[in-house]
Amino acid sequence: MKLLKIAAAGLFALSLHTTTAQAQVNINITPPSWGPAVGPNTQYYYIPEVDGYYDVRDRQYVLLREGRWSRLANSGRDPRTFHPVVVDYVGAQPWVRIEEYRTKYKGHPHGMPPGQAKKMRGNQTVIINGAGYQGNGKGHGNGKGHGNGKGKH
Repeated sequence: MKLLKIAAAGLFALSLHTTTAQAQVNINITPPSWGPAVGPNTQYYYIPEVDGYYDVRDRQYVLLREGRWSRLANSGRDPRTFHPVVVDYVGAQPWVRIEEYRTKYKGHPHGMPPGQAKKMRGNQTVIINGAGYQGNGKGHGNGKGHGNGKGKH
């Protein structure tokens, strides 16, 4: 009987020891060289140039191909030309918010490579290297030689 009590006390002590052990897991997320720095809770970039995503954790593009969202190792384009934007979605289906990101980042300064004009809807404002020029909404210049490509550079 005494041996049984000692064995029970030993098992009890062993169970206390094993329940106090804790595992610690650190996840280091390293963004690609062409992307902005990300925090520990960031999973995706929205990339306006491909109208899709890059999964920073899984190192895969999430792009619409043949009517379906697919995870791909390569986008088919040079990522050095991308202007990715960190988005606040975490999960397996970032495309559920594609319209939000399309709308939000359509006029974003990183939506086009530097030096290219970006036209907005309505009374058009053309952004060229950070300066805004008003247009007539039809894509035509104002007749004063601005933006016709014939001036000195």
